Amino acid sequence: MRLHASQLTKEFGHRAIVKNATFSVQPGEVVTIFGPNGAGKTTLIKILATLLKPTSGGLEIEGTDAIADFLDVRSALGVVIHEMLAYPAFTPYENLKFFGQMYGVKQLEDRATTLLAEVGLQRFTHEPLHIFSRGMTQRFMIARALLHHPSVLLFDEPFSGLDASAKQFVLRRVAEEQQNGKGIVITTHNTELGYLVGTRFFFMIDGELEEVARKDEITAETLLLMYEARLAL
Repeated sequence: MRLHASQLTKEFGHRAIVKNATFSVQPGEVVTIFGPNGAGKTTLIKILATLLKPTSGGLEIEGTDAIADFLDVRSALGVVIHEMLAYPAFTPYENLKFFGQMYGVKQLEDRATTLLAEVGLQRFTHEPLHIFSRGMTQRFMIARALLHHPSVLLFDEPFSGLDASAKQFVLRRVAEEQQNGKGIVITTHNTELGYLVGTRFFFMIDGELEEVARKDEITAETLLLMYEARLAL
């Protein structure tokens, strides 16, 4: 399996933000986690990305203990969160060159140029990131996440604040990476887009992760009704 989380818990003070989250992600699987703002989704993604240490629980990525050996697993991870994880004063090309050197990416110049073209930023290759719109920044973050050929992709609310064109781009790119055998985790409160892109669905409510169904077991309409009913409890 690409990723296995076991009873992950994160507490801030006396409050548990993530409570005993347990799930796995297989190659070519897209796990979509639906939840409202404040449900703990971003905290969970940051734990999976080794950006935040859990209070308790276990996490394996490609068979490695990602909590004890977090530096060893980061090359397996591609992360898209609302924090840019890049240098705003640098251009997309400069950023990709910098991070590519850190990861030892082969044929880096070609890889950076190709990725920027694939995400539709070839005309903005040498413009600083701080002038980018939300959609353009999201496209760059996907290029940065894919730069080093990771096997696990983590996307936190990837559709938030995007126009229709940018949303379709994210959907297409996730589908392509699924076909390439990546293990993918997406958090979102958008049930329509989350259903389109996902293969297995969870709800996250008040820090608790609940498995719902696989895509071939549930329709989009039923998923929405279940989600709305769960939020109303």
